This record gives sequence, C-alpha cells and structure tokens, in this order.
Amino acid sequence: MGNDVAKNCANRMAIGAMSNVTDLERPVIQRMSEKLADIAKREGSKDLVTKEEFGEALNGLEITQSDRDILDRIFVMLDRTGEDRINHKEFIVGIVPFALGKTEELIQMAFELFTNNASDRVTPMDLRFILMTLNTVASYFGDPVMTVAQVDKVVDDAADKLDPPPKSGELLMAELSPYVADHEFVHEFVEGKGTSRYGNKL
Repeated sequence: MGNDVAKNCANRMAIGAMSNVTDLERPVIQRMSEKLADIAKREGSKDLVTKEEFGEALNGLEITQSDRDILDRIFVMLDRTGEDRINHKEFIVGIVPFALGKTEELIQMAFELFTNNASDRVTPMDLRFILMTLNTVASYFGDPVMTVAQVDKVVDDAADKLDPPPKSGELLMAELSPYVADHEFVHEFVEGKGTSRYGNKL
C-alpha cells in the first residue's frame, strides 16, 4: 500500500482502518484472483473454493503474515454455511478496496476481476453482486454502508440511464465505472457516511 502519506491519500472505500494496515497491491490481488479461478476450474467448480484450496492460492504470493491473517478472517466471514467453502469471486471483489486507487479505478478493477477480463460488459445483476459484496465486507469491519434499497437504486439508475443494448441488457464497464463512482449513494459509502451498519438490517 506504500507509505503512510500515500495511504492517507487513498480513497478508503469505507473499509475504515483495515485499508490502512494492509500492504496488498493490485498485482498481488490480480494474481490471487487468477490462481483462485484456476483452482476452482481444476476442481470442477465454477466459483467455489475450499479453505485448503484458498491456502494453496495464497502460497507463493508476496503477502505478509498480518495480511494473510486479514484474508483468512474475510474467508471465515464469507463462509456463511460453515463448510469451509466460499465464492472466490465474492472474496476477490470484497478485497479490492484494500488496493490504492480512486473510487472509479477500484470499481473498474472490481468489474475486471469479476469477469476475469473476459468481457468489457457486466449485467445489472453482476453490478448488484459487486456492490453488495463491497458493502458486506465493509460492514464486517464496522463501517457504515449502503442499505439494500440504496444498492438496488444504484443498479436501477445505471440500467435506466446508460441505455444498455435491449437484447443483452449488459452495461459497458467503461461507462459504468464513472457513473457508479459518482452516484450519490456510492459517494456517501466511500466517504464513510453510509446509513446502515453491521447488525442493522441493510
């Protein structure tokens, strides 16, 4: 994450103190994403990885022990069934805010990692998944976040105003990233002014 000055200048994406104590950078997150996707594909699972497979993906990456502890904590948080298994796309999207970057850059990064750079478009459903994941991970660390209704409003506004092709319904990421970053509810979330917290009904 660079020095303290750089960290203080970074857009926190409402992760709060956690974003200031990690040293994860974009290339590491990108490589982690690729390894998780490869492992899931190898095991015949499109999106799911086990705790053991997750550990395998982290091996060989330049990750400090303190950062690994944080990533392990996020794994546990996202393992909602208690079966030591998570959706690796959800995990990767959730840790994007730990990287340095402006809001628009981080949102674009989340889109790219979600699609594995296989497409320049996402569906409104994909957008909702990405925003809810960012929201959920932020809430785990005690930061104020968007309500579900606010997330849905961002998605609906994007679908209405960006005029996606009528057949596919997909949204062009290059147009979507700046729109989402500038949306009132996302802006409030990024500034730590969300209207809900963990433990409250989102």
